[in-house]
Amino acid sequence: MNPVRKIIGLCLLCLVMGPLGVTAADTVVQINGDRLTLHAREKHLAEILKSLSDQGIHIRIDPRINPKISASFDNQPIGTAMASILKSVDYALIWKKDPKSTAGEPRLWEIQIFYKGQRARLRPLYINADLNIVKMGNGAYHVSDILLLRLESDITEEALAALLDRLGATIIDANEPLGILRLRLPHGSDVPAVAETIANMPGIRNAEPDYAYPLEGGKPAQSETGTPSPPPLSPSPSAGATVIAVMDSGLLSGYANSPFIQAAYDAVSPGVEVGDQLGHGTQMALIAAGAVNPLGAAADASAGSPVVAIRAFDDNGFTSNYTLMRGIDYAIEQGARVLSLSWGSETPSALLESATRYAAAKGLILVAAAGNAPTGNPVYPAAYENVIGVGALAPNGDAWDQSNFGEFVALSAPGLADLPVGYKGDPGTYAGTSIATAYTARRVAAILNRNPDADRAAILRMLIEGK
Repeated sequence: MNPVRKIIGLCLLCLVMGPLGVTAADTVVQINGDRLTLHAREKHLAEILKSLSDQGIHIRIDPRINPKISASFDNQPIGTAMASILKSVDYALIWKKDPKSTAGEPRLWEIQIFYKGQRARLRPLYINADLNIVKMGNGAYHVSDILLLRLESDITEEALAALLDRLGATIIDANEPLGILRLRLPHGSDVPAVAETIANMPGIRNAEPDYAYPLEGGKPAQSETGTPSPPPLSPSPSAGATVIAVMDSGLLSGYANSPFIQAAYDAVSPGVEVGDQLGHGTQMALIAAGAVNPLGAAADASAGSPVVAIRAFDDNGFTSNYTLMRGIDYAIEQGARVLSLSWGSETPSALLESATRYAAAKGLILVAAAGNAPTGNPVYPAAYENVIGVGALAPNGDAWDQSNFGEFVALSAPGLADLPVGYKGDPGTYAGTSIATAYTARRVAAILNRNPDADRAAILRMLIEGK
């Protein structure tokens, strides 16, 4: 077994037991199949349920229910465990078959908690999961107190334990496919300085803050406030059509049951029902699916593309590298072949670049916005080698005057659209490389429908040639 994979597996286990000898947090909440481990002292139920939500369990609860819980047990059957901590209320456990399990065993999908006879009061657990963002002196952003590590294959468990002890760090998550650990440092740590200090230590391939990015590089600029927008179409994708994953600010609930929405996932707070407080993700999903056509684009006669809507930006409009990695994993699980990234930043990241390489190796074609400021500076992820950078055109086919440019921009596409959903505002006509990117993702999907084995180079050539 690959040593790094072994350590990552141990680290995932250590989220319950304490990371490689490092003292665990005072509260432990861990689902393992049909069993629950819980160690908590005077913790509100909402905090415990938030931990379960982070592990992919949907939570629905009467908002009035939030007692303090004290309990300590390991690997209790989930039904027995819930009965022991919920003495005055009712609960229901919803199970679904796990599509990733070859044996097809059901897994816990949802927990419902309610007063007897008052199930109608159930609501999704409200979780304020906005990222705690720090702005650096160079204008870049990162998540407070979070360090990401990518390990070398020769690192030992003992060396990692010693490093964690030196940093006073706790492992809070791990991305096994990418071999990345997510660490929490002591409160108020200078994360960039810590990353720089340990970056060249034996056994460490990369050490970075969890860089964060605002939803502005690919933000559509409203050009005509209040312009009436036609209602979106409801294309029904044909069976086997290429799936597009739109990684953005989410999806408004009113579109969740549209025939072109295959799935939705909250990468900011896994397990929570997806919404969209900003509107941008819904805009991009409509364009990628073919429900809205940009101005000046050729009429699209295709049946549309199925979309996986991934909420990767919080309600303040920020995402982070680790959040994006979660989203990429989900897109791959859902069988997406196209990943639409209608945003960008001038902050480069070795870890984000490695995530794009991993996605491309898994068969995803990545398209990303070049940015809405004509600086000529590279914008990421559009400027990474495995990504197709997209600029914007005006309806008459000329370059949109606010579109970024440079060698990293592979092509340009129509970038204005009449949208029935606003971005932090009213419906109307919006402009931006965001729109051009989502439309290009739709064109890539159409090419893959005709040529399933086409690679990135062939697809880019056909895009440029207008095929």
